[in-house]
Amino acid sequence: MNKTRVYLFTGFLESGKSSFIQDTLLEQGFGEDEKTLIIACEEGEVAFDIPALEKENTSVEFIENEEDLNYETLLHLHQKYQPTQVMIEYNGMWDNTKFVDEICIDQWQVVQILTTISAETFDLYYNNMRGQFVYHVTGSDLVIVNRCDENTKKYPIRGSIKSLNPMCQIVYENKNRQIEDLTVNDLPYNLNDDYIEVNDMDYGIFCMHIMENPQIYENKTIKIKGKVIGRDKLIENGFVLGRQAMVCCSDDMQLLGLVCISKYAKDLIKDEWLVVDGTISLEYDESIQSNIPILHVDHLEGAKPLENEYVTFD
Repeated sequence: MNKTRVYLFTGFLESGKSSFIQDTLLEQGFGEDEKTLIIACEEGEVAFDIPALEKENTSVEFIENEEDLNYETLLHLHQKYQPTQVMIEYNGMWDNTKFVDEICIDQWQVVQILTTISAETFDLYYNNMRGQFVYHVTGSDLVIVNRCDENTKKYPIRGSIKSLNPMCQIVYENKNRQIEDLTVNDLPYNLNDDYIEVNDMDYGIFCMHIMENPQIYENKTIKIKGKVIGRDKLIENGFVLGRQAMVCCSDDMQLLGLVCISKYAKDLIKDEWLVVDGTISLEYDESIQSNIPILHVDHLEGAKPLENEYVTFD
């Protein structure tokens, strides 16, 4: 027996969840030949057009209280509507992992988690409600960053999201709901330069971009500051230069590091801070079946630790 497909939409209030659901069904034909049930768990800034949705064989149910979103309620709705697909506009203050792990009924299967983020309020929520932000992004398959304009810092936003969920796909929409590409012009340094000095504040953006696009940096000279994480056990004279990115709190960290090669590697002390410069080469890593960037250090010197050593993406 085929299970009913469930699409879970997460994000804060007024991030565009209801608009995205409605546009997907009414304008993109996602409801064609389907019997769709929308479960709205909060009242968004855009109301659902019930008559238009009904013409597309779509029903809407509202669940306002978290305790009412339970196994019994979903089973009742399944029996009432017998949907072929379900779209859930999840309340931005609820833990969406609980739905996937505990609430979803056996007849349904969550096939995709989509997260909407308003570029206009990204900094506010990321800096002040990061714990909830983590819930939204961590399990997401697709993150839609909407309401972008010419002032939107796309790479910092991308870095913050990717530090939480490296595997998710990120799409940017402008205020006309048109898809915008991420370009090198959004980077805080010039990729046309053969010599790139990475500012301390741009460390996270640099690491994310070079790991995703190593071929762009091949043969470029890089100057960067970080601390010695330890020796690389597989590469002769190799060590890892890195910094920690704070995912949710100071107890929840993720390393962003760069493999370096230097004849002085054996003399380096764990956790000492360095400024290094050298040339990037690419080497194939069997474990990930892809090329990784390696910095061949021409010069290194000790450096003063940063006042705030944690990586940010702003």
